[in-house]
Amino acid sequence: MVGYDINFNANLGDAVLKHPLYQKYNMSTFDAIDVSAVKADLGNVLATQGSQAICAYLAWLIRIKNLLA
Repeated sequence: MVGYDINFNANLGDAVLKHPLYQKYNMSTFDAIDVSAVKADLGNVLATQGSQAICAYLAWLIRIKNLLA
């Protein structure tokens, strides 16, 4: 995958699906997710090319939470 859309998507087998932060939130409802915790997790991600996918996922969670606010 080259680049990341504003809306998160991943193919079956993508490495991001095994990332600990993806695993932390992927079985939660959007209502149950604490946006402050997601922002804190995003803030602790290293700003590297390799972190693009997890950053896209966390940013997508934040956008969804903002839509629900």
